[in-house]
Amino acid sequence: MHATLTQPPGVRLQFARPAEDSNTLRTDIAAFAGPTERGPQGELVRVAGWLDYLARFGELTELASTAFALRGYFENEGEIAYVVRTVAAALPAWADWTVGARDPVTGAWLPSAPASAGFTAGRYRIEASSPGVWANGLDVTIAYRRFGVRATAEVDMIIRTRHGTTEVLSGLSPATLADDVAARSALIRLVADPGAAAKPAAHAGPLGIAWPTLRLGGGTEQPPGRAEYLAALALMLAEPEAALLAFPDIDAMDAPVTERDAVLAAAVIGAERRMDRQVIACAPPHVQRTGEVAGWLAAQRDRFGERGVRAIAVYHPRVDVDDPFGGIIAPLRRISAVGHVAGVISRLDRERGAHHTPANVPLHGAVDVANHFNNPEQALLTGIGANVLRCQAGRGLLVWGGRTLSDPALEPENLYLAHRRLVHRLVRAIRRAAEPLVFETNGPDVWLALVRAVSTVLMQAYRAGALKGERPSEGFSVLCDESNNPPASINAGMVVCEIQVAPATPMEFITLRISLSSDGRLEMIEP
Repeated sequence: MHATLTQPPGVRLQFARPAEDSNTLRTDIAAFAGPTERGPQGELVRVAGWLDYLARFGELTELASTAFALRGYFENEGEIAYVVRTVAAALPAWADWTVGARDPVTGAWLPSAPASAGFTAGRYRIEASSPGVWANGLDVTIAYRRFGVRATAEVDMIIRTRHGTTEVLSGLSPATLADDVAARSALIRLVADPGAAAKPAAHAGPLGIAWPTLRLGGGTEQPPGRAEYLAALALMLAEPEAALLAFPDIDAMDAPVTERDAVLAAAVIGAERRMDRQVIACAPPHVQRTGEVAGWLAAQRDRFGERGVRAIAVYHPRVDVDDPFGGIIAPLRRISAVGHVAGVISRLDRERGAHHTPANVPLHGAVDVANHFNNPEQALLTGIGANVLRCQAGRGLLVWGGRTLSDPALEPENLYLAHRRLVHRLVRAIRRAAEPLVFETNGPDVWLALVRAVSTVLMQAYRAGALKGERPSEGFSVLCDESNNPPASINAGMVVCEIQVAPATPMEFITLRISLSSDGRLEMIEP
């Protein structure tokens, strides 16, 4: 998309969006799925900052909290996010624009049509750039002048949304009008009516025309259901950069609780299979006190199984944020904290590394937490796997806890979020090193490349103080040679890499065995 600023006559500047720098080793990028005001339907879009989000997906909306969560993500210094707009059965708003009358037999322009304009159609359909109700009531004002700043025919358009956003498109060429609008407008598209095609021709007619303002209507949309969320999840899991998965409006889905649980379960199972990403979740709105949270968490453990729970981290309670739709009576909105927490994790990841525990750090962009817990209650919640958000005098809101949902008695090695995210970074490093090696001969060169990729990531963690020991060999070891790759494995096209990591806390080793097949498929082999 290009943004054009109109300068004094004869001067026009165009700013093109910079190329996106994808890095599959990054573990600080979150992916969100949920209803937004506008934007492409069912597409994964990379956004760089809150202003970029507003340009692509529109403003905050009264009926959904996904935009509020994204705002919280960027307020907490999340840098890049992926967004999937989930919407069902949506149609774009539209209006018909008749440029001028033509002879019904010859198709020639009549004298009332713009003079020597070069339009290739006598009628266009103006459509919203994306489906939904957001563009109902959008106004489009169009004007034509025969002699523009470059002494050629030009069209100007002014597009105004219901909440006051104005987009000005000046100096459009009538001959390439639809393409020019598509390149420069974030709000509308033009579609020439094939039944009103006309050849550009010189004729007598007005040198300037200002058409009556057109108002778009007919846009429709239905709230997303299980199918839309699962489709969005598939896109999120397929994106190599996405490391944190969040669904801010999952509890508002117009479906039975079992449908919502199925979406969350699919996200956790998908993250566990990928081995390189984490689901960030909040308990549903009706789950508030410690006993209710304990029951809900126990149900999630039963649903996901022993291994699945390490792929999800639960934060509680919800947070209150400024709501421009509430007015004086209800100035705050209660939303899931997943966006704010993901922003905190993203910032600390870039500042200190994936191995750093995102706990005891301030959370910005929220006014208060939904529930306040005393120390015994907080200790109980932490013990059962909930990461508590606290409000402390003089410090504001804090993220207090950095655990996965793993049971500390059954899986202590998977308990800490920082350790899981370090593993995620290792898996990403192995994938990136392995991609160009898929067609190489399984042998010492391939083994060395994998050892080097993993050792580089672990050495960075060791130097940052994430691993124990006075020397690197006490903090980690990587084994990938003939001792764990016997001829049988080589003949089967399988490479096995054994990794031992000793986080600074706790002090025991975490052992990983990762296998890489000849088709590039990565699998985790439990010790």
